[in-house]
Amino acid sequence: MIVRLSKDEVRVCTMLATERWLAKYGSVDRPNYAEGKKNGYLEHELLANVRANVSEWAVASVTDTAWNVPWYPNDLHPRRAKLPDVGINFEVRTVRTRDSIPFWSKDNGKILVGTKILDEDYYSQVEVYGWCNPEEYASATYRDETIGGWRVPVTELKEFK
Repeated sequence: MIVRLSKDEVRVCTMLATERWLAKYGSVDRPNYAEGKKNGYLEHELLANVRANVSEWAVASVTDTAWNVPWYPNDLHPRRAKLPDVGINFEVRTVRTRDSIPFWSKDNGKILVGTKILDEDYYSQVEVYGWCNPEEYASATYRDETIGGWRVPVTELKEFK
């Protein structure tokens, strides 16, 4: 399912991404994230925040639920980590270079939603691949030791109706 965002929706998501980036100004990346940035696997934090915000807004639109706006400094992360991205239990994952969504044990009990930004210039089109219960995929078949978790192929996600 493709969700098209208006210029105003993209503007709000981008402004909130900038505020989130500034709230984390000066924070130190976790070693795995720093390594990913160094090797070119991960994009700059500001762009990652825009991508995440636009994807979460698209999922909130598709599911007709609230977006829980991820704006907080790193020192509040332990208190906020269990809150879902959207609604009461949606954890949104955006793929950029892969065709599978990652998850970890911490995602059990949530519903994972896979998305991808289709237009890298304006971030106004999001493909919402679908959803899954992570517990169904926490097996050796889907294990990815490089991330210490699992990956679900986007082709195996259930579509929203």
